[in-house]
Amino acid sequence: MEKIWISGNSGSGKTTLADLIGKKFDIPVYHRDAISWDKDWNPIPEEKQNEIIKNFTKTDKWIYEGCRYTASKIDGRLVFCDTIIYLNINKFTCLFRGLRRYRKQLKSNTPKEDLQPITFKMIGYILHDFPKKYKERKGIFDFAKKNGKNVVILNGFRNVKRFIKTLN
Repeated sequence: MEKIWISGNSGSGKTTLADLIGKKFDIPVYHRDAISWDKDWNPIPEEKQNEIIKNFTKTDKWIYEGCRYTASKIDGRLVFCDTIIYLNINKFTCLFRGLRRYRKQLKSNTPKEDLQPITFKMIGYILHDFPKKYKERKGIFDFAKKNGKNVVILNGFRNVKRFIKTLN
């Protein structure tokens, strides 16, 4: 487990898990937000995002946390990863965690460029758009399994905690 793609809804704990595994095993972590958005939260062109991801997925060790399932075959994640970890967390829990994160950032005077905005579009994504794409994700996970990838689906935070305890 040295080339890992961690996915899940916004607020599911992808960043926390990626940072924990990265620190524990000395694996560089690449965050989708840092690849997809500039410092003012303007989108970076998709071609540039794919180029960045292609470059690090060809290295010996990496963790990518984020979704963009439709691009996973193009940018190298699906081809080069050895493990996919999917955090299947309740959408209302994800929304609560996203709102809580935003509130904490406001209280801590997080610089504007690091502040992850909560918008109605983001709320719609968490509650509607992400859950609606389950069949797409399942198809990618099935494809990955057929091609020898380890696919770990963690349903709920209890399973995430159990998984963390198993890491050696």
